Amino acid sequence: MRILVAVYDELNMTVAARKLFMTQPSISQAIKELENYYGVVLFERLSRKLYVTEAGEKAYQYATHIIKLFDELQDNLKENAFQKKLVIGANYTVGAGLIHKYIDNFKGLYPNSEIMVIVNNASILIEMLRKNELDLALMEETINESDLIEDYFYEDRIVIVADPEHKLFAQKELTAYDIVNEHLLLREKGAGVRNLFELRMNQMGLFIKPDWESTSTTALINAAKNKMGIAVLPFQLAKEHIASGSLKELPVKGMDLSRKLTIVYHKNKFISRAMQDFIRICHEP
Repeated sequence: MRILVAVYDELNMTVAARKLFMTQPSISQAIKELENYYGVVLFERLSRKLYVTEAGEKAYQYATHIIKLFDELQDNLKENAFQKKLVIGANYTVGAGLIHKYIDNFKGLYPNSEIMVIVNNASILIEMLRKNELDLALMEETINESDLIEDYFYEDRIVIVADPEHKLFAQKELTAYDIVNEHLLLREKGAGVRNLFELRMNQMGLFIKPDWESTSTTALINAAKNKMGIAVLPFQLAKEHIASGSLKELPVKGMDLSRKLTIVYHKNKFISRAMQDFIRICHEP
């Protein structure tokens, strides 16, 4: 299984062999034995290059989970059996405003626990879940991801904000048509906030062209404060600026920007006791 994963990651038998401190013929033989045993082709060999087949993709998904389970078994049977380790993914909303409370409560149960947090956008977190690089991810709802399980835990919304002196505040009623040609300050493609806003605009037959794209919510907030345009942000990250009056929310008629934050994990993931406890903590008020 480890050889399969290494070859998949490198798409090169020689590099995979070097990575695993093995010989290249041994790597080739292991892949051949897997292919013969299951009666499939895992990698196509064309012009000295390797290409992953559909069977190879499926085998890789299982292999990553099998390896993680084996490693967890070894850890839990050794001297650190009582030390709980979790790798949690979080979108920017959760990473900036919510996860700290969950970690504090978890460490109250497991004082010697180790928690690694990886904050990134939704598309990256989904790929990490599939590669078994995360135990759980706290993020917005996914769409049509049949290999992932979602557990709703928090009601959230997205807001459209601007400098309080922006011309649009002079209008009595705003629609999506009023904002589509404004200077839009948006998160990068793949971010949940961007995906939902773009989806809602597309449903109205509108297509957006942002003036700014950024992975940094702070950069978008500062740009909006400096009258560079209107920003689309998670309420959790904009609420303090709205409360202080440095930004003002633009209410857009007929646009539902509410969303659910969910706990996401792979359907093949073994849910350990520590993971169960962390999930329960996220549901606590």
